[in-house]
Amino acid sequence: MLSSVNPVKSLTIDVAVVNWNTAEAASESSRAYLASAGAELNVTIVDNASEPEERAKLERLHPEGAELILSEKNLGFGAGANRALRDGDSEFVCVSNADVVPEPDAIAILAAFCDKTRECGMVGPAFVEQSAYHARLPKPTALALRPLIGGLGHHPVPSPAPGKTIEVEQPAGACFVVRREVWERLGGFDEGYFLWYEDVDLARRLRDGGLRNFVCGSARVHHSGGLAIGTMSRSDHQAARLDGLDRYLRKFHPRARQVAAPLLAVAHRVRAPGSAKTNGAADAR
Repeated sequence: MLSSVNPVKSLTIDVAVVNWNTAEAASESSRAYLASAGAELNVTIVDNASEPEERAKLERLHPEGAELILSEKNLGFGAGANRALRDGDSEFVCVSNADVVPEPDAIAILAAFCDKTRECGMVGPAFVEQSAYHARLPKPTALALRPLIGGLGHHPVPSPAPGKTIEVEQPAGACFVVRREVWERLGGFDEGYFLWYEDVDLARRLRDGGLRNFVCGSARVHHSGGLAIGTMSRSDHQAARLDGLDRYLRKFHPRARQVAAPLLAVAHRVRAPGSAKTNGAADAR
């Protein structure tokens, strides 16, 4: 294990907060990022075509100092984050769910660790309410059977204690920091994913490129978890998961995808009948 790193210089970080129908949470999250200590944070909220009353609430409640981008269509989580970060020029980027609230020094700690660790790909915080968001990358056999048994082969990795940093294959996608140069070299998130598996894909590409992913126990954030899922139909939710799984298998495990193909078709018919597929929540996890 590695010891945690305290920020020793001011760093610049562009933060993307992706929102869908969670105006109050996104506003609280953005306010917390803007109040961060030890770094200069520029916060952009992308609203993925929320319902009119939620969009109006977000326009009214979002904090001064946070840029607000109102998308006319739901871009999906990855594309929304890419849009928020596209025009920035800070040394680091941070992607966040709308229901994540960082403690004051959390993001500076993550950026400082990334700054001092040249082989760092993505680095995530410790989640106070639930410590097992991080995981090992899923194996192809388990992925092939996930259309029938969701979550098969998921191996959570508990967050480290304050003062400790651990290496993990896949930090949680709900909040993480990446060096901008690395983010742009990889092209950010693969926008072929609408929701689910875009963070697994990014973690995999970083590791395939020779970088290492970490979690810093001293960088603590609070995460309500899944606020937007409650406003999303079960069919759309399941369809997004299955489509994300399908794309990930096609890209990284084509042989396992051949096994999974009939199971994916059955799962779509049983678990996601009549799904709109592209109208679901973009920040739910």
